[in-house]
Amino acid sequence: MISLSVDVEQKKVIIIGGGKTAEKRAKVFLREKARITVVSPAVTEDLKEMIKKKEIHWLNRHFENGDVTSAFLLVIATDDCETNDNIALQAGNVPLVNRVDGGKGGNLHLPAQFTRGKLNVSVTTQGASPKLAGRLREEWEKQFPPAYKDYMDFLYECRQMLKASPLSKVEKEMYLERMLDPSYLEREKQWIIKEEIHTKGGGSLCRD
Repeated sequence: MISLSVDVEQKKVIIIGGGKTAEKRAKVFLREKARITVVSPAVTEDLKEMIKKKEIHWLNRHFENGDVTSAFLLVIATDDCETNDNIALQAGNVPLVNRVDGGKGGNLHLPAQFTRGKLNVSVTTQGASPKLAGRLREEWEKQFPPAYKDYMDFLYECRQMLKASPLSKVEKEMYLERMLDPSYLEREKQWIIKEEIHTKGGGSLCRD
């Protein structure tokens, strides 16, 4: 298996089930601006709140054949193995299927992940130990504090400036390597190097 990043913005995501796992999946896809439908006769309090805010659509009933035909991504998250088997059989034309109980019919594992702006860190054990994946994510969240959000914007801006500059490939690589020093998490140091690149023909410069 290989890890891929999938753009689900405005894609139809159908979640069968209304428990805690379904809730976690809904929050992930909501953050990515997917169009989410939850099919379940009962849902968690957090899902109810999302429904109340009209962030997701709710079909207040059990799964029915035909529910998943228009899905781009399907999450099978009921607590009944036989029901999950039946749903998986109906999902033959669905491109991406996440079966949370690990049974047959799934082709997608959702990693434990976190973001810091443009930085997306994810880890998966391919179903072997979701708890280990979660623990690793927690450790990495401490390693990469919230300041990395602005730092990633800084790295992106500098890279664009360097692309526009007449500097040699060696000089550009030198700057890219230099900016990886942790000291450049500080805003003032970021500004200094941006000014430096700008004076060497690295495009426009705008101070926050």
